[in-house]
Amino acid sequence: MTTTRASAAELWPVLPDEVREKLLAYGHKYWQQVYDDVALQNQNWIPLRSPVATHAGFAEMNRITARVSQLVLDACRRRARTAGELRRVLGVPDDRIQLLDDSEPLTGRLINAIRSDLLLERGVPRMVECNVESALGGVLDADGVIKRWMEVYRDEPMFTAMGAAAPPSAIDGRFDAIRADVGPGKTTGMIYAAGGGYPRADDAEYMINRLRPFADRGRELGVDLIVYPLEWIVQDADGRLLAGDRPLDAVWRMFVPTYDEGSAGMAALRAANTAGSFRMFLPSAVWLLSNKTIFAWLWDDLGELPAEDAEIVRAHIPRTWLYGPELRQRTLDERERLVFKPTDDYGGHGVFIGPLTSPEDWQAAVDGAEGPHLIQELIEADPLTMQFLKPESGEVVEADVSYCVSTYQFDRVPSGGFTRFSPPGAGGVVNLTQGALTGGLLLVNPEEH
Repeated sequence: MTTTRASAAELWPVLPDEVREKLLAYGHKYWQQVYDDVALQNQNWIPLRSPVATHAGFAEMNRITARVSQLVLDACRRRARTAGELRRVLGVPDDRIQLLDDSEPLTGRLINAIRSDLLLERGVPRMVECNVESALGGVLDADGVIKRWMEVYRDEPMFTAMGAAAPPSAIDGRFDAIRADVGPGKTTGMIYAAGGGYPRADDAEYMINRLRPFADRGRELGVDLIVYPLEWIVQDADGRLLAGDRPLDAVWRMFVPTYDEGSAGMAALRAANTAGSFRMFLPSAVWLLSNKTIFAWLWDDLGELPAEDAEIVRAHIPRTWLYGPELRQRTLDERERLVFKPTDDYGGHGVFIGPLTSPEDWQAAVDGAEGPHLIQELIEADPLTMQFLKPESGEVVEADVSYCVSTYQFDRVPSGGFTRFSPPGAGGVVNLTQGALTGGLLLVNPEEH
């Protein structure tokens, strides 16, 4: 018997007119307060509201995220016992991932920090990426934007009657996971890379001050946290890592493990990691589980999965094939139904969406691709109808734009929702580093209005 699942569709088109008018009125009045110090690469447009979903739809997205992350780990375990074995099966060069311990066992610890990237297709979540990583992006803004919207909505009876709420805090969820992983009474360094591309990350004083409330919240939740740039890390005479004059028992790695600018700080971190003088949240082995090849494995393994898990794959993971020369002609012929992307990259780099790419550029991308790539079924994603303000002129534009929802889970607990969407007139790759915007996620029960 087929189970009817809650739709995850964005609700703007079906909200009552008075609710939509009220949301936009609050947006016009409070947008500066809500977007204060949000690290957007694109400052030309400001969203006037959060995308809206039902509580039940958000729960459905989290159900899918939880199960797919476990299926990803299971697919890896069918092929490898350790990080080194998995790296070799995936064809990842041995110098690609910094701080990787090839002997790391593939345990459940590796899926204790997850962010799923979901496109919605007629309200059905389709997972295009399962990001498995301690340095998951967007958490500060995912929490901050919706928290500030909720502050300005707090006394609005219309929203209260609809059960308007923010998702559970991704900040708190990650701190809970860090505390559980590192253990009590440990000093943890939140180590970020000044050259990693985050706006103003090269200004250490600014970053440390900006993240001070974040560190304070960590201490409230039992994590003795020090925010510190990777480039400043040193070792003492006993080989322990130091952040200033503070020895570190643990490192929360807030840079992706493919990053290496060859700094003295990275060298110190590498030496201490080899010596095992600190605990890392989480080990670099997690990066292997984000490799997009694994989605192709899930489709290859359908016959080995229980019926319910096979249905999760069919319904929520786009059909995925590891690219090889034998698929070249099919890839060229079916361009308008495919996406072509590298298996081991992030930030939207190297992603080509067939119908948005000319036949000539598509062939050039396919024939010029270096390293493993895959082809993936194109999702006919639902657009987001969003209202944008242009701060310079005060102009307001409503546009249908590309849209992605992310759900965070830390220690398998749903811990926040993050939305990204293109500005008016942009292309189909939705990534903050390429100018996408964020608006939080507002949860409601519209039938109660």
